[in-house]
Amino acid sequence: MARYEASSIEFGEKLQSDLIKRKKDEAKEQEKFAKKIAAAKFVVKGANEFLKNRVETFNTSLSDEKAFLTTAQTNAKNILAIKSNLDEENISTYDYVSNSIGNSWRNSIENNVEGIMVQTMVGNEIKEIPAYDVPLATLKKLTNFKVGNKKYATYEDMVNEQVALFDNAVTHARNVPSDTTGVQTYLDTYAKQELPNNILGAVTRPVKRILRGETKETLQAKVNKSTQETLNDPLFNSFTQFAGTFEAYNKAFPNASTDFIQDYADNLTRDINGNIVDKKVKKIIKSSTSKIELKSISRDNPENNRRETVIVAQPTITTTYADGTVGVTIDTEAQKEIVSGEQLLVTLGAPLINSFNATLNSFGREQWSVYQKENNKAVTSNPVGEFSKFIESGIQAQGKEANKYLTGELDISKILESFLAGGSKDFINIVKTSPRGTNESQEDYDARVQADNEKSQSLILETFQNVINPLKDLSDVLDVSLRS
Repeated sequence: MARYEASSIEFGEKLQSDLIKRKKDEAKEQEKFAKKIAAAKFVVKGANEFLKNRVETFNTSLSDEKAFLTTAQTNAKNILAIKSNLDEENISTYDYVSNSIGNSWRNSIENNVEGIMVQTMVGNEIKEIPAYDVPLATLKKLTNFKVGNKKYATYEDMVNEQVALFDNAVTHARNVPSDTTGVQTYLDTYAKQELPNNILGAVTRPVKRILRGETKETLQAKVNKSTQETLNDPLFNSFTQFAGTFEAYNKAFPNASTDFIQDYADNLTRDINGNIVDKKVKKIIKSSTSKIELKSISRDNPENNRRETVIVAQPTITTTYADGTVGVTIDTEAQKEIVSGEQLLVTLGAPLINSFNATLNSFGREQWSVYQKENNKAVTSNPVGEFSKFIESGIQAQGKEANKYLTGELDISKILESFLAGGSKDFINIVKTSPRGTNESQEDYDARVQADNEKSQSLILETFQNVINPLKDLSDVLDVSLRS
């Protein structure tokens, strides 16, 4: 059947030529045969042999038509089924093509980018995983790039070209005839046009050529660039807390939230008055805040066939509209398991920032509030670092006089007590172990509880060390004896 594939333009053109030639040959042969019969130039056996050969030739041509038509009908059916599903799900052709290209691009990275896959221990096994998260935003932000010999100004230009290919294939598919009587008319229009036997493969064809020559290092540079472009989108200038949260999250989980933020940004625009508008709900946005929520999840570990509790960080965006309504967007796809104190601290930014008030005098608390408003993004991104800057700005007489903002000395223990109290709900979630599973033995459950306790205690201790160590450095700066 390979010679009848509808994707072969050459075969379609050949078949069209054969059909035209066959009609002409039939007319000529009929004329010649009539003359031969009239002249009695061959015996009956010769006439029968001629008729037999003529029928075989005719049947072979019909077989070609039927095979070609069957393949075309199959391909058309598949294409129209995809189009029907898109219409039912209210998915645009652009989104379908863009998502297909994006997924194919990500899959191709593992097979085509040198050095991207690294070996790591997962449970008791060594597995290969990508060395870093690669957001789709990296692909979507490409500009002035080449695919083969063709240059595209933007990613959208490339996608729109593939959208046109898909739309043309749909129109083509709708014109495939239901029987051989329509083959001639069909070929008159479509003999020189392909009807892909794999429309998904056709629209994602440029992907591998985009990655040609890419290495782990060159791709990393593009990823970092696209992430910073996303985080620094001008639309977020008025959402300082929002931007700070995701800057901190990106430090703890590089590039993990880029696509989530980019998708949010893609849904925003400015109206003629400069207001930021949510295009989905067509409402003006008054404010947008974000937080990284801590969630405890129980799951079955396929590596050891045991149940385990893991702590994940889940980015959440809360959008308040001018009409008073509120929308919440949760990133359920890129949530990451928390495995270090630095990562856990990202989810505890608010109670940590508030805990600094425990060591401040009334003037200090007032000024710390002002400092936060003026440096919201920086404070949210790096609470301890910005608090240190704030305290250092209150040094008087080179540290020989009381700091303007502190109640006596910097009291780290009070900060930690306040931090623990403010984040108590989250700390409880960390140490809490999920109930015993239905098919979990008491022995396995006890082992899991012990393992969870050890892991949570280590995580909390490391988190506090990430607060204590820089505060100790600040305390040293404030110590007159060390400054003199």
